[in-house]
Amino acid sequence: MHPSSSAQAATTCEHRAAPAGASGKRVAVIVGNGGYGNGIPALPNPARDAEAVAKAMGALGFEVFLAGDADSAGLQNCLATAYASATGADVAMFYYSGHGIQIKDENYLVATDATSKDLQHGFVPVQPIVDTLQKGAKATLVFLDACRNNPMAEGGQAGLSVSTGRGLARVEGAGAAAAPGTVQARGLMVAYATSPNAVALDGKGELSPFTGAFVKAVGTSGYSIQRIMSDVTKAVGEETDWAQTPWMKSSLTDELKLGGGQTLAEAQSVSDNHAARAQTLLNTNGRREEAIVEALKGLPATPDETALQRFSKAYVALYAAVQSREALLPVKPGFSQVAVSTQGRVAVYQMSADYQSGDLTLWSVAEKKALASLPTKGRVSKFLFSPHGNLLVTEMDNVVTVWNGLDGARLFDLKAGGYVTSMEFSPDESRLLLGGDGSSALTVIDVASRKPVFTVKSGQLTQPGGKARGGRLVQANFGSNDTICFALDSSGDKRLLGVYDLAQKKTMRLREASNAVTVSVCDPAGKYMVRTYAVGSSEQGMEIWDLATDAVNLVKAPIANIMGIDPAGKYVGVIALDAEVQGIYDLATGKKGQPATVPPGYVIYGSRVRNAEGGLVSQDINPNAWRDWPDESLYGPGLVEKALAGLTPAQREEVARDRITFAEVAANP
Repeated sequence: MHPSSSAQAATTCEHRAAPAGASGKRVAVIVGNGGYGNGIPALPNPARDAEAVAKAMGALGFEVFLAGDADSAGLQNCLATAYASATGADVAMFYYSGHGIQIKDENYLVATDATSKDLQHGFVPVQPIVDTLQKGAKATLVFLDACRNNPMAEGGQAGLSVSTGRGLARVEGAGAAAAPGTVQARGLMVAYATSPNAVALDGKGELSPFTGAFVKAVGTSGYSIQRIMSDVTKAVGEETDWAQTPWMKSSLTDELKLGGGQTLAEAQSVSDNHAARAQTLLNTNGRREEAIVEALKGLPATPDETALQRFSKAYVALYAAVQSREALLPVKPGFSQVAVSTQGRVAVYQMSADYQSGDLTLWSVAEKKALASLPTKGRVSKFLFSPHGNLLVTEMDNVVTVWNGLDGARLFDLKAGGYVTSMEFSPDESRLLLGGDGSSALTVIDVASRKPVFTVKSGQLTQPGGKARGGRLVQANFGSNDTICFALDSSGDKRLLGVYDLAQKKTMRLREASNAVTVSVCDPAGKYMVRTYAVGSSEQGMEIWDLATDAVNLVKAPIANIMGIDPAGKYVGVIALDAEVQGIYDLATGKKGQPATVPPGYVIYGSRVRNAEGGLVSQDINPNAWRDWPDESLYGPGLVEKALAGLTPAQREEVARDRITFAEVAANP
């Protein structure tokens, strides 16, 4: 500890050689001035600050010049020695702890021979120090923990100005080119212990708040100096209750990692943490953009296929965030139902307190604003978007209404014969299927003409060559444009499942199954009918019916629901109570498997809507292959590029600062 006395201390300038085996040339000039006199209050921490920084930088392979309680002549002599050594350095660093002052927008270090009565002696300008170091080094780092309050503020403004390195945006480091295959950051970074023109604290501990945070963070392997200073800023702010906020400006051309890169195991651990945070942001809070940023931090700067396999959890987290249909909207609290389109629109129906009426609103996801309030009378019992989001259909009090899915304009109304159990558009959106109304089992509406073009009663559905068997229509949906899959309650505990061909006007397949069916859908290619079933709590599973061969694949597992089906008719995504069970299944084999464009571990969670605080409003339970199935053109390195391209400049800077290191990791597999 340096004595806090009024007597001026003698200058010391200690040279510490870089440790044996240090890679590259790094030189640090570290000054700690606290033994002031002549009316200038002494400071207890700078001597300890300087020693702590010197030890930290020595451990990072720096050659160190440590000046303690330097008067102006002693400081200049120590600097001159250091300048010679810093010529040709990869990194030159200047760290000052002590009193500092600005006079006419120029920053000065206060030497120990300064007096409070004479501003012409004992004040060392900072800018020439920076300029000299920059001329000889590729990258220059300047840290000024020099904004303590002092009585000299009458002759100059309290704190330091931003003048140091004022031209840094135009500066490039000098020196030889970097070795092939390496990245050498160039330029200048200047960090202040507090905001411009503000006063920093000497602190009550062994070290100042700024220095204490700096020495704790600076050696973190794999962290760039940019990321380290972000952590330092947070630590100082929290320690001082944000009375002191470090400030930085930089023209560094790349990440500069003083602590070196991470081993593969370290990088994977850090990457997995980023992945976990990204999944939480997405699945718990619905914050898709923040999840993308967090997941990108878990991937290297050049993520080729090998890197994506090494850091698979971060890749899956990024894939899930990019592919997500999560929507954050400022909707009011209350019981709501939602429909989500493929074109950035959400319909939200908020019910009244008695559930007999409500308000239906069309929202823009990107703009987070209501586009249209759709007039409703009575209770809306069903509503959904067409496969490609161009149309929206609602049913209320036996009236079916078709709306423009983009702006909410009313297109036409249809009077249903009774309660409609099923509504769905064909894959090409040219037809609307109504199932279960009072006049017939199935009605197909031509959207262009707005007229029914096909009707069939339940008895006709169940006679593909034999005697008709009646039954109440439970569910119906399009497979292909000309194929309708249906389910009817039969007798006892049985249910009839079938496929009707609109072109041939007959049922092509019909089979009896247990009425324990919970969900039943056909793929858009019309190749398979997939259903989940549950018999009490003891038996759950999924049944895949091959409509070409009439074969059935049974998957006995605790599958909770079908969350997405491949538009090409090859795969189905499910969620389950068992993490090992949920995922994607091959429809042809009934076994887990997925296309090469979908990463292992990816789970389809459907389309959810959250309020502005991230609370779940509701989820769209209507199946839509084009919305729910991931875009298979987005995968691998191309997905990463698209994710980065969609970020703001500030977000890209954050990712570049905080992402894991890969070049170093690759050298230590």
